[in-house]
Amino acid sequence: MQAHNEPTRRFPHHASPVTHRPATQRPPGPRDLWGLKFVQRFRTAPLLLMLELHKHYGDIVYARMGPYYAFFFFHPEHIREIVTDKIKLLPKFRRQVRVLQQWDGNGLLLSEGEGWVRQRRLVQPAFQVQRFTGYGEAMVQKAESLAQAWEGYSDGSVINVEEAMTHLTLAIIAKTLFDTDITADTHDLRKAVAILSETAFREFGEVIHWPDWVPLPRMRAKKWAMHYLDSTIRRFIAECRQTGDDRGDLLSMLLHAVDAEGAQARMTDAQARDEAMVLFLAGHDTTAAGLTWFWYIMGKYPEIQQRAHDEIERVLQKRSPGFADVAQLAYLRAVIQETLRLYPPAIGIFAREATAHLELGGYAIPKGSIVYAFSYVTHRDERWFPEPERFDPERFLGEKASKVSPYAYFPFGAGPRACIGAQFALTEMTLVAACLLRRFVFSLRPGERDPEPYTHLSLRPRGGLSMVLRKRGNA
Repeated sequence: MQAHNEPTRRFPHHASPVTHRPATQRPPGPRDLWGLKFVQRFRTAPLLLMLELHKHYGDIVYARMGPYYAFFFFHPEHIREIVTDKIKLLPKFRRQVRVLQQWDGNGLLLSEGEGWVRQRRLVQPAFQVQRFTGYGEAMVQKAESLAQAWEGYSDGSVINVEEAMTHLTLAIIAKTLFDTDITADTHDLRKAVAILSETAFREFGEVIHWPDWVPLPRMRAKKWAMHYLDSTIRRFIAECRQTGDDRGDLLSMLLHAVDAEGAQARMTDAQARDEAMVLFLAGHDTTAAGLTWFWYIMGKYPEIQQRAHDEIERVLQKRSPGFADVAQLAYLRAVIQETLRLYPPAIGIFAREATAHLELGGYAIPKGSIVYAFSYVTHRDERWFPEPERFDPERFLGEKASKVSPYAYFPFGAGPRACIGAQFALTEMTLVAACLLRRFVFSLRPGERDPEPYTHLSLRPRGGLSMVLRKRGNA
């Protein structure tokens, strides 16, 4: 790849993140007149492409992507600008928003402006810390049920941990969000979620969006998945409205929430449906992906697995964990954070679209340009994380943890629009890991190659992940 206006190089590590340049000058980037080859690589191998762009061209890269001017930012200071100072000029990319709105509606994930501010006020109480004790009990209950099922397996059994974590996080989000058991519906729910995940990833990159009435098998599958999830969530809302009780689940909280700053208005059923859909889809898919990578790390680094287990034994004293224990499991939480550094389920922040001409990183960004920031790349920058490919939980312990910039490490996004469920996800991952590590040793299969990260809506191991399971006493 060759730059448009300067030779291939790596920005010096001491270089200032902001330098003013002539308005006509573009950042360095690959030569591709209409960007068609670039778009193809972006769709088929985005992780490798982004790492190459950063290596060859530096912290700011320009590329043509069909009709769009695309700007890629990798420096924490630029990322801070995108999600704070320039956030009103850089709303989410409309094309991607339209895809997700087909089933997500206009919930917190996709809304903008005053609508987002109001929805955030209404949703925020559902994630207050005093409710986490109840959420934690539900998380542990479901994780212990899975552990009891695994107790019946013979030592050395090979399990598909990606599939197991997807089923587990589905059960947890159904219990914490709707206070219901979805055991009988798990197959159809998982199928519907998988269809919409594949649909979104495909439609993000399509030049032409086929209308839903086109008689293609994938269109029929998409319509079935949308209808199935919509009718299921509306049924849960109707049942919750009928009882009128706050049962401690997220949906009850949403339906009882009052906007104290907005004429005491409550959330309508339509608004509750949109928020519940977003929480349901995002609340299990990314967590399942993160847990899958966590078990891979446990198998790859047995010494780290043993140290995490020793901490669990010391803190829990052979009992099941609870939310109060999460703060005491510092090393386990650091392992999870380091896992999310190398394998962030969301590989970057939502693509942004410039609604006006602006300046960013010393370059002029024309109106209509698309702005990207990828945590997958910034998390691997040696300036912020020395020896970035080395798995080191110590980065997130003690004094080192306080030095990690929220714009260099952002697995849940950054700024005021960071994921509202970040603490929920970290709590769930910690409690699930503690429950299962108490009882089992996880190992990679002999001769197993490192899994290839695969970008869908969440970063997953291509082809899934199978591991060898042994009971702790027999390992």
